[in-house]
Amino acid sequence: MKILTIHADFIEFEAKKKALKDASPAEEGKKRVEECLVVFTAVEKRDEEDLHKIIDKYVQEIKNVAVQVNAKNIVLYPYAHLSSSLSAPKKAEHVLIEAEKLLTENKYHVTRAPFGWYKAFDLKCKGHPLSELSREFSVGEKEHLNLKKEAKDEPFIFDPKTLTSKEKAAYSATAVIAKAVQELFPKAQIGSSGFYHEQVYVDIAGAQLKNEDLPRVEKQVHKILQRNLTFSKSSPADVSGSLQEQIFHDIGPHAQVWKFDTLTLVPLFSSPFVHSIQEITVFKFFNLASVYWKNNSNNEQLTRIYAVAFAQPTELEEYLQKREEAEARSHIKLGKELGLFVISELVGPGLPLLAPKGMILRTEIVQYLWQLHKDKGYQQVWTPHIAKEALYKTSGHWEKFGDELFKVKGKSDDFILKPMNCPHHMQIFANFSYSYRDMPVRFFEPATVYRDEKSGQLHGLSRVRSITQDDGHLFCRMMQIQNEVSTIVKVIHEFYHTLNMDKDYWVSLSIRGADKSKYLGTDEGWKRAEEALESAAKELCLPYQRREGEAAFYGPKLDFLFKDSLGREWQLATIQCDFNLPERFNLSFMNELGEKERPVVVHRAISGSLERFLSILIEHFAGKFPLWLSPVQVKIVTVTDRSQKFAEEILQKLKEQNIRAELDDRTESIGKKIREATLEKVNYIITLGDKEMESKKLSVRSRNGEVKYDLDADHFLASLKEEIEKKLIR
Repeated sequence: MKILTIHADFIEFEAKKKALKDASPAEEGKKRVEECLVVFTAVEKRDEEDLHKIIDKYVQEIKNVAVQVNAKNIVLYPYAHLSSSLSAPKKAEHVLIEAEKLLTENKYHVTRAPFGWYKAFDLKCKGHPLSELSREFSVGEKEHLNLKKEAKDEPFIFDPKTLTSKEKAAYSATAVIAKAVQELFPKAQIGSSGFYHEQVYVDIAGAQLKNEDLPRVEKQVHKILQRNLTFSKSSPADVSGSLQEQIFHDIGPHAQVWKFDTLTLVPLFSSPFVHSIQEITVFKFFNLASVYWKNNSNNEQLTRIYAVAFAQPTELEEYLQKREEAEARSHIKLGKELGLFVISELVGPGLPLLAPKGMILRTEIVQYLWQLHKDKGYQQVWTPHIAKEALYKTSGHWEKFGDELFKVKGKSDDFILKPMNCPHHMQIFANFSYSYRDMPVRFFEPATVYRDEKSGQLHGLSRVRSITQDDGHLFCRMMQIQNEVSTIVKVIHEFYHTLNMDKDYWVSLSIRGADKSKYLGTDEGWKRAEEALESAAKELCLPYQRREGEAAFYGPKLDFLFKDSLGREWQLATIQCDFNLPERFNLSFMNELGEKERPVVVHRAISGSLERFLSILIEHFAGKFPLWLSPVQVKIVTVTDRSQKFAEEILQKLKEQNIRAELDDRTESIGKKIREATLEKVNYIITLGDKEMESKKLSVRSRNGEVKYDLDADHFLASLKEEIEKKLIR
């Protein structure tokens, strides 16, 4: 059987002419169904092996999608064009009739389009991210689900934020770039423009730009900057060019039209331009990239130009200095210099290997995370790296991740390398009988998941295919959400305070938008969950902003955005309420009345992906980790062979106290040994020569260059232990 499901605002169809002599009777005129899931269906010859089983599978597939998109109206639409191997008409019609009965019994409102007729239809698709899916399934020994997401346009969305004067100057520069390109390449069309970190970009169609063209474009930009050009609002009637028209159509009532000389532009922000380009005094191009229009690989490929622009020359100098510092802090550069991780072509891109020193970093982070959770009711669990396909079909991740799934062929079963841990945790909960007295139930598991990311997007540790998630799931009652969120927020605060990353952060409270058809769950459930998250945010004085329409389809969430030492913002911790998985896995516990009650699942991550977090951590500290994190905390260097024995005694003492120490007793100069230890960013260097050997005292150089002499070994050890236990940053 092959089906295509479309989540629609409406479908309107009409039977035109009989395609079969014994076609079923059809109503005259047009039939219209609003707010529905349309299931285009082709029953095939192979399905005749077991019609009863194929009907069950057909109904289950429809229910799975209906739950995800919150559809109660189902339209079963026979559609022969999906297959060239159709079953006998009577058997196909029987499948649709029986499916209609079963779905009706499950409280769905079902409309069945007439079978055996040529039909005309009009349909308006909602564009839900999980609704436009094709499926193929059978009842033979070999089941083939070819669930592949249909490539589709991502619409442009209006951003309500008010741009700062600095951002306006930068955004206005995109219009200057666009005009410069169009003057040099008259056939060029202007696409969208926006921000990428501190840079801006503009997309160009119809011009085959290359890097060697950038000097010409930049020269033209400077010519335009000398003209006395201004920005002014214009009329929608002035919108020209298919790309700008599409942007205007997507944004809808928020769309604004602006004129810049001969250019007509539809920005994604309100009043984003400076009045005059005289306010832009400095400008610099960076590079070109290729992008697909509306991020759809079926669309035209455009050229994206990246640049920066500022009102003051000093701002460009500051930016370039910060960029230079960022390059010096690159986790790929430092990872190689400090021996933290390895990228192997034989292993494959996006599959980094942690070397011993990198593994120490990861282990310390994981152990600290568990330390923060173990006294708060969390229990550690473990789940395998693969599972049968059925788990992810039930959870919805099969549809969600589509081609990103890695498939594993077993001798008798087909498996999937897990893309998420949550379905496994649902199975652990479902296996036990819980009562209201047991709630909440909290699971903790830092576990690796796998997604086949595009090779062009892979980058060091920050974008990988093997993703170790700092994962936790708790199962609770609606009334318990606020307390649980408060506990998680306190953990987040303590974790990021320890790493000195809590000085400048904000929280996005993502809630439902006006179109509630995109979200699962009841209005009452959403109201209580959103109120619980906001109450917790207020109670803990979180610097939060309400973001309407940015909730996940399965529930509201709190996303924490932190800045590193370079001021770069990262979305790291998250707390998400989920009504979807408890429903899909039919989870329940026994309440006070002896009745089954559905729990709410709260997903929480503190560091997020551990690989990505390590890349941020390396760059945040520039490889100079606090003592508790450092792979090598102390390096002992000998001046001569005579101090070898004393050096080994000190090394043994350090190791007995679980201090990570190394001994450099090579026959090299003391200057070279200290220089190399400094480049390794070791926290403390102990220098042992004849004087230290005779006095049994230590000479210790800290990483910042401070040197202390005649230190008592036991006193120094005690100070190290205190610095580690308190997780101090020095």
